[in-house]
Amino acid sequence: MSARDDILAAIRSAAVPPAPPAQLPSAPVQQADGLHDEFLCVLNEVGGQGAIRAEGQPMEALLAERLGAARADAIVLRGRFAVAENAAVYVDAADLNARNDIVRAEHLVVIVPFSAIVPTMHEAMRLMPADSACGWFLSGPSKTADIEQSLVFGAQGSRTHHVIFDRGT
Repeated sequence: MSARDDILAAIRSAAVPPAPPAQLPSAPVQQADGLHDEFLCVLNEVGGQGAIRAEGQPMEALLAERLGAARADAIVLRGRFAVAENAAVYVDAADLNARNDIVRAEHLVVIVPFSAIVPTMHEAMRLMPADSACGWFLSGPSKTADIEQSLVFGAQGSRTHHVIFDRGT
């Protein structure tokens, strides 16, 4: 037996048995009033912008108002649900034309149904699609302060990040 075989045999014999998956809290947290306000406040703190589209308000008009000239360069995505505690929106790869849309966009707009908001990531984990091949939680624009400790937006993704809660969906 070679040294390689001895090492591999030792690794296999010391293997840790798989652990059962973590269990989420058993009772779902009830949605409280003010989740949208909390979400929008946190989104603003992380550099994003948000709005709530009123019923009957044309989406294109709202996008033009929020983005101005940047509307032409914006990519609009569908978000499945939002998380109030960290202003994250879950975007599933199945809802995208191309997975790289998220990182190639200069200006990213994520539209979320108004009713699709939960207070915490614990609740968000319950909503994760079991059959999803890939998904992301997006919160605010891409940013870094690696270079000379100067905050730069759009380093590895969008420079602006907008979330629109849609009462029409």
